[in-house]
Amino acid sequence: MSSSSIPDGISFADLQALAEEAPTSVNADKKSMTQEEACKLVADSIEELTDKFDTIFGYKLAAMYCINMIKMHHDEAAISRMEAGDHDSALCWARDAGKCQSSWSDIQEIHCGPEDFILGDGSDED
Repeated sequence: MSSSSIPDGISFADLQALAEEAPTSVNADKKSMTQEEACKLVADSIEELTDKFDTIFGYKLAAMYCINMIKMHHDEAAISRMEAGDHDSALCWARDAGKCQSSWSDIQEIHCGPEDFILGDGSDED
């Protein structure tokens, strides 16, 4: 895991531009959550969703969906930075998109039982 959540080479001006482009509707009328509240909200929501599967496979689907959403954001940011002529920043965003793709592929290869339609039937297990 990277020690910084800001891609290498991104400038303060780039961060300001991204902040200006960010949706304003997200919690605009609510107070900010603490870290603990945010983690609890995510955990509770994921548990509510995965309880419907009654298997670990729900976690795999949730993880793959979330990683894909992060990858798509990084892909779009890379393209946006490239179009703006900021090639160093674009490469950083694209590098992190590649990390997401790698994570997605790793999770895809984990067998999560007979319900796991992503990996297949698991017949290659010993």
